[in-house]
Amino acid sequence: HPSTALQVKVLLGLRAAFWRLRFLGGLMRTKVFVDGYNLYYGLLRGTRLKWLDLVALFERYVLHPSPNLLEVRYYTAPVLAKMCDSAESARRQRIYLQALRTLYPMRLQIVEGRMAATKPFLRLVSPINETPEIDRVQVYDFTEKKTDVNLACGMLNGAWKGEFEQVVVCSNDSDLEAAFASIRKYHPQIRLGLVAPIARAEARYIASDLKQYAHWSKILSKSHIAQSQLPERIPGLGIRRPDAWA
Repeated sequence: HPSTALQVKVLLGLRAAFWRLRFLGGLMRTKVFVDGYNLYYGLLRGTRLKWLDLVALFERYVLHPSPNLLEVRYYTAPVLAKMCDSAESARRQRIYLQALRTLYPMRLQIVEGRMAATKPFLRLVSPINETPEIDRVQVYDFTEKKTDVNLACGMLNGAWKGEFEQVVVCSNDSDLEAAFASIRKYHPQIRLGLVAPIARAEARYIASDLKQYAHWSKILSKSHIAQSQLPERIPGLGIRRPDAWA
């Protein structure tokens, strides 16, 4: 009967669409893990795009269409005043984190590590003409602590506990290779996505150490970041975008 055949065709089409969306990650329970400093130094530094809505970025653009985004986890560390060009940098970071917590109390988790400051003596690559006798200088060295380990542990714990069907990592740091390899080996049912925060104009590529384990990968678009900014004023509180980011 023609109507029956049409119904069967429609049902088969819907079934195919369902599995196509699921394969693409659209209907999978998904959690996103963001390496904050990798994102900052890869795309945000030197721009006015730091007032970034992380949930909107991944939900509307990176995981589109129709993502089942459960949570974004943002791994960062409080900046130290002596590592910044501006004395206001630490205050701007605190305002930004407060804005994210206010807008997404249930869908975004901020996991903070710490910055360690040391003052090592380092050897010069080339001598200074005015003082050729000096071959070492003392410098500030700032190292982010705990972030990589916290992110890797969060991914692995979530995989073992069955918190997600898809895990998406925003980083281009090859230090995460062991965590990627472990998920692929022990949790082959979990779909693993990699989003690299790198500028396309730069001679940089998605880290092959990570890409080899990912089911899919993409370069994060700066245009998507520009379209995913938080509102200038956060509703319900007197939190405003810092003037330097306007």
